[in-house]
Amino acid sequence: MASSLRVKVTAPFRSHAAKERPAHWANEQGTTFKNPWPSFRAHDWQDQYYIVFQWSKRIPKIPDDIATLLPVAKPTWGLDADASRDSMKVTWLGHATVLLEMPARTSINSEDPLPNPPRGIRILFDPIFSERCSPVQFAGPKRITPSPCQVPDLPEIDAVVFSHDHFDHLDANTLRALLARPHPPHVFAPAGNAPTLHALGVPAARCHILDWWESRRLDLPGGPAVDLTCTPAQHNSGRAFSDRFFDARTLWASWAVEEVIAYFGGDTGYRATRDGVPEADTPSCPAFAEIGARFGGFDVAFLPIGAYKAPRFMSPVHCSPRDSVQVFRALGAKRALGIHWGTFILGEEGIMDPPREVKEEAAEAGLEEDAFTTCGIGETLLF
Repeated sequence: MASSLRVKVTAPFRSHAAKERPAHWANEQGTTFKNPWPSFRAHDWQDQYYIVFQWSKRIPKIPDDIATLLPVAKPTWGLDADASRDSMKVTWLGHATVLLEMPARTSINSEDPLPNPPRGIRILFDPIFSERCSPVQFAGPKRITPSPCQVPDLPEIDAVVFSHDHFDHLDANTLRALLARPHPPHVFAPAGNAPTLHALGVPAARCHILDWWESRRLDLPGGPAVDLTCTPAQHNSGRAFSDRFFDARTLWASWAVEEVIAYFGGDTGYRATRDGVPEADTPSCPAFAEIGARFGGFDVAFLPIGAYKAPRFMSPVHCSPRDSVQVFRALGAKRALGIHWGTFILGEEGIMDPPREVKEEAAEAGLEEDAFTTCGIGETLLF
């Protein structure tokens, strides 16, 4: 599966970057960050009490038949599918880990185009193949379903893209293993994450740190090219417990990919529920409609649907299935795949609640039956 092609990273011809000080900067230097919308509520002492003293007592039990309920398959990366060169291959590898292989067609901007590029650009989002999403592997949330593969099983990866620095999204062991491959990938992350990435071994030449609305172009010489844009999300960040009590020093993000127009939601909230306030009266995050308007909608969106029960704590930073359907509509997406579920127990909902509820919410919203779907871990879908 190896390829002799090497991706190049340059500034795109078109930029979405802001011209003035962004509203999500918490200081003049842009070294600390915040959620700038009324749809967000910062965690207070009650939330901190919950996560320290109550969370572990309320998480659901793993069903005895979890292997039947949520099968895990060894990925084929779509090689066994009847896929055209214009198809985008999407493999869900559990939690928020998604491998996106773009169509194998030549960019119109290519100086020396290949008539039949051997493959499209491969982007791996939020990879984690460790047994636990934790700073250590002897404690912390443990997988309830096995990883469908390990890093040596992956095809050649051109870019690794992180949404933020939480341990279930930026896993040190997985990143080190990716960097140790014969052809290490370029690595992309939101603002403030350079020190973490450099400490984990990402060389400066392959480390690309973007603020919201900044873009980079990835192209395989003579072949495909895509633009990757860092877009807003409603979340938080930090890799130490003490980070909860200070302004965030690392940014969180979603990502837009332009060739086939795809959106990776990573980890995001939509509206922070408030005690005694009906959901209908709760402000929703306006960022998704803005993202959809700037990109003219999306062919497919990968949206988080899990870790939402215990809404007072979870809702500022995680979407419920109902929220995810609203995000889907705000983005102007044609299709969506539910991610961020079925791998680690992070919320109080049942293991299989997210796919069931997102199907119900999509039907209630009047979406086509296959517009917002889920799949098995290790499964490859074509878009």
